[in-house]
Amino acid sequence: MPKFEAPKLDIPKFEAPKFESPKLDIPKFEAPTFEAPKLDIPKFEAPKFEAPKWDIPKFETPKFEVPKFEAPKFEAPSINVEAPKVPKAPYSPLPPPPKIIESSVEQAPGEEEVLEPQEVRDEKARAARSVFKELDKDAKALEKEAKAARAKAKSAKKEAAIAKGEACKTRPGGKLICLRPFGSGY
Repeated sequence: MPKFEAPKLDIPKFEAPKFESPKLDIPKFEAPTFEAPKLDIPKFEAPKFEAPKWDIPKFETPKFEVPKFEAPKFEAPSINVEAPKVPKAPYSPLPPPPKIIESSVEQAPGEEEVLEPQEVRDEKARAARSVFKELDKDAKALEKEAKAARAKAKSAKKEAAIAKGEACKTRPGGKLICLRPFGSGY
């Protein structure tokens, strides 16, 4: 790789001219001397104070040995536990879904499945869709009734809390505790 050298330039040397300040005859100024008056202040020495010496007995912490403790060994008895039986599903008021009838004719190997005509398959799909729509409409009506019943229950709960507060005003413990000895009260 070739080396690169910067060209040498001949820069003339520059010297700044010497400058001398003119000499001025300034008279010397001496500050006047001032002496403070001498006062006779008596010397003050603080009294010497020695702390009393106390005879404090040395304190040693008592030695304490922790007793050794061995936990008793415990063996759990082996128990054969059977899983609980799952109860049957509760009764559903909704009608069962439509049954799909499958062909009982076995298909021979190599034969293609014979499809029903398109119109028949469309009619089955329409019938299944209409059943779904009816069941969905019934379910939505039941959900509305459930929401209305829940709203009634919430308002009844609020009224019950207000009535309890009124009944417990004069009881021991007030509204917060509402003590009812021997089952008395509401």
